Amino acid sequence: MNVVAVDDDHAGLELLRMVLEADGHAVRTSAIAGAALDLLIDDTPSVLVTDLMMGADRQGGFRLIEQVRSRPELDGLPVVALTGVTSSQELARARAAGADVCMTKPIDVAEFLRVLRQVTASTPATGAPG
Repeated sequence: MNVVAVDDDHAGLELLRMVLEADGHAVRTSAIAGAALDLLIDDTPSVLVTDLMMGADRQGGFRLIEQVRSRPELDGLPVVALTGVTSSQELARARAAGADVCMTKPIDVAEFLRVLRQVTASTPATGAPG
């Protein structure tokens, strides 16, 4: 599948890219939530994986998800949100913003890959098949 991965932590983003590529996925990355929207619109992926707490105000991931959900051309794009914050309030806020799944960091790689397969199989994505 084609994945866009977004995280402002460069080491975390590189690790995410490596995990996804090792599992056979094509990955495009961005360390900036605003730039990720351009990646999504230029060539809609199978799934968006985004960190939630990005940018100076730590709201970048939430805003990105809300922007994705407001764009008709991205309708149906599965979104997996990742966060180091484990409060039920933040997880509920991610789901309210439009995340299909919210996982806490550090991720369990096997569970993460299982969730990606599940969310892309159950959500009709507008992007290229994986």
